[in-house]
Amino acid sequence: MKLSYPFLALALLLFCQCATLKESRQARKNVETVRLWFEEGWNHNRNEELLEEVFHPEWTDGNPLRPNQAVGIEGMRQLVKFYRQAFPDAHFTITHLFGQGNNVAIRYVVEATHHGDAFGIPATGKHFSSSGMVIYEMKDGKIYRSWQELDLMGIINQLRN
Repeated sequence: MKLSYPFLALALLLFCQCATLKESRQARKNVETVRLWFEEGWNHNRNEELLEEVFHPEWTDGNPLRPNQAVGIEGMRQLVKFYRQAFPDAHFTITHLFGQGNNVAIRYVVEATHHGDAFGIPATGKHFSSSGMVIYEMKDGKIYRSWQELDLMGIINQLRN
């Protein structure tokens, strides 16, 4: 049986298209996982119940704000506890959110009131607004690694003034 070149080209094109569609679906799922974490986890105070659904058991923080940051779900649990105690009313507005392959990037604006010790500053009761960005690496549909950039000096200046 002799195959024609046009048939082979069409078969190859369809094969590549299927792989691209699968990657595209996974990228969309990854983006929705990050959206869930911000909109439901942070904005609706469901962090604790979503931890195991959203974070990989081997999660690591690529640039931790706190020394000796633990890894895995327990590490994220500790981080959430720290932020919830310091800023219990934190609300995130997502300004940019996109994914490619196993990576998701988000930019947000956070508004919160300082009700607990944070960054070496005792509770002030002051409200602040700041922006930040996080790049997530996903594995098995969960957040595996994260790198956050936060305007920490801007937050500290708002809390001290």
